[in-house]
Amino acid sequence: MKFIHLADLHLGKRVNGFPMLEDQAYILKQILTIVDGEKADAVVIAGDIYDKPIPPAEAVNLFDDFLVGLTKRHVQVFAISGNHDSAERISYAGRILRESGVHISPRFAGKIEPVPVRDAYGPLNIYLIPYIHPSLVRHAFAEEAASDGNSKSGEPDGQSEAALTPEKITTWTDAMRYLISRSDVDPKARNLAVAHQFVTYAGTQPELSDSEERHIGGLDNVDTSVFDAFDYVALGHLHGPQRVGRDTIRYAGSPLPYSFSEEHQKKSVAVVEMKEKGEVSFRLIPLKPKRAMKTVRGSFAELTDRNYTARLDPEDYYHVILTDEEDVPNALARLRTAFYKNLMMIDYDNARTNAESVIESEADEREKEPIEVLGELYEKQNGRPMTELQSSVAEKLIDAIWEGQE
Repeated sequence: MKFIHLADLHLGKRVNGFPMLEDQAYILKQILTIVDGEKADAVVIAGDIYDKPIPPAEAVNLFDDFLVGLTKRHVQVFAISGNHDSAERISYAGRILRESGVHISPRFAGKIEPVPVRDAYGPLNIYLIPYIHPSLVRHAFAEEAASDGNSKSGEPDGQSEAALTPEKITTWTDAMRYLISRSDVDPKARNLAVAHQFVTYAGTQPELSDSEERHIGGLDNVDTSVFDAFDYVALGHLHGPQRVGRDTIRYAGSPLPYSFSEEHQKKSVAVVEMKEKGEVSFRLIPLKPKRAMKTVRGSFAELTDRNYTARLDPEDYYHVILTDEEDVPNALARLRTAFYKNLMMIDYDNARTNAESVIESEADEREKEPIEVLGELYEKQNGRPMTELQSSVAEKLIDAIWEGQE
């Protein structure tokens, strides 16, 4: 089977106040062209389809158009929910969509049942693993733990999963190891896993970006060893395309840069071919965005000089670092008028400040998520950030309020 590995579409995302929907529509059309050129059998989307649990209607319509384009080409789709998605909304009408070849991970409830497919090389099991938290796995297998009646003692990461019980699950590696052990994965079969987690190899730090959500200290990392039974692991979550441990455990990366920390990343899609058991190959096909993200540095006079701007594309998104010793009056408006109409950020870096002083669009016109605003208010009033549990409960309450539920 030949498939295109995608992840982290973040449809509906705004970057520094700028809506990215037009750029996302452009890149999805480019991906459809790649699907045609490669004559792909399937497209795998490893989570974060949307940027918010409740995406705007325009983002939903864009994804709908993309799915229609794929199904018209008789291309199967295998997609999971990520930490930015609502698993319930992503999986809505999943049983009906399967009739059109669109397979979406259901809301997590425990054991992962593979989607069986068959190609010229025989059966292939595709495991759609949505974003999970250790508490979800403990809860999902609580009944099993209660009915087991045995007081097995858990063991640390890297030891026998047979000794691990739900109540002993504390780390993300524990959770994924236990989940896979209970999902009857046959290591002798051809297996493909699709997952959305922070996966690491032997503690090695992967390439990270500012636009990713991560837990402090890498507490949410999942060790690659839990995926030993899989021939290929299609990952989402990190925005830079990269391998983790072995070539066949890969992050597709986001198709577009979503922060200036990603401006030098080479965005791509992975074209993966799975043949006989253990025979997997891949190629990276570069993606070209409608607008690039670029950082430019210099004095106001230098950056607005026509000889300098003649080398730049006025359509790109810009991060301007001004080196003037004094703040330039109305710098944001003047730079946009002079050339940089898609100016996202201004920094000052000079001897007087000796530090970065970020000036966001018109006194912070960046759109903040409600949970982010609530978190800032909580920390200001209490002198400490919300706990993970408090943040999770608050997000659910915000979603319920937006939906008009009690």
